Amino acid sequence: MRITSSMMSQDLLRNLQSAEEKMNNLQNQLSSGHRINKPSDDPVGIQNVMTFKSNIAAVTQWSSNAGEALQFMNTTEGALQNITSMLQRVRDLAVEGANGTLDASDQSAVADEVGQLTDQIKMMANSQVGSKYIFSGTATDQKLIPTDGTSTTGANGNDITFEVGNNLNISVSVNGLKLFGDGTSTSGSGGVLDTLDKLSQALKNNDSTTVSNLLGTIDNNISNVIAQNSDLGARINRVTAIQSQLDSTSLNLQTNLSSVQDADMAQTITDFTSQQNVYQAALSVGAKIIQPSLVDFMH
Repeated sequence: MRITSSMMSQDLLRNLQSAEEKMNNLQNQLSSGHRINKPSDDPVGIQNVMTFKSNIAAVTQWSSNAGEALQFMNTTEGALQNITSMLQRVRDLAVEGANGTLDASDQSAVADEVGQLTDQIKMMANSQVGSKYIFSGTATDQKLIPTDGTSTTGANGNDITFEVGNNLNISVSVNGLKLFGDGTSTSGSGGVLDTLDKLSQALKNNDSTTVSNLLGTIDNNISNVIAQNSDLGARINRVTAIQSQLDSTSLNLQTNLSSVQDADMAQTITDFTSQQNVYQAALSVGAKIIQPSLVDFMH
């Protein structure tokens, strides 16, 4: 078969285009740092890349949720610790008021301090994380203890949960209605505020018998707050461990993604330089082989 100049030119162009395409691909790898920049670079690899990225996004969201959950629970834990200390002081005052030896002035002073502690505990019951009320159940936009003079609250006893894993939801809240009551003496809830209201009335009335009878209820309130805080502490420890595990998982996924997607920069530079030399050599050889013909001069 006779080899014509046209055939040699076509072969040269194909080789040059192939070499140029390889150089472009290698240049893209160098500029992006990735071995895979489009599906055609590695059809199997791109599926792995997409899977790793999807898993990383999920783990990142779970870790963010865990961080928000910890912030919520740590604030709740601090409030419960403060409330425990205030209730222990209330108990000390109740013991004083129950012995029946205080004069009217001292009895009034004890009642006043109980009132101040009650007001402070009400404030703690309306504690917030950001704009969310932590003891109001899922009605986080509602105060547990109304401060506008009304006797009703929009709070509920529903758990607040955060998703911190695949189908793993952790409760981060404490039932404020059950723990505190709704702040009214008519509720008969047996909550902290119901007890404090009865104690305050008994002290104002110099009713040492009722004050004495309330000591057991106060002890139950203190024990309940401590138990709630202990349970919350266990959940804090669990979420802390989960967050640590998520961070480790994210690091492993990032490493796996890098091993599939990232280019070996040293090897890529070597390949690019080699391909560039091939391209330049092809141009040089082609210029020597394909000489102008008589027909070229006639056009």
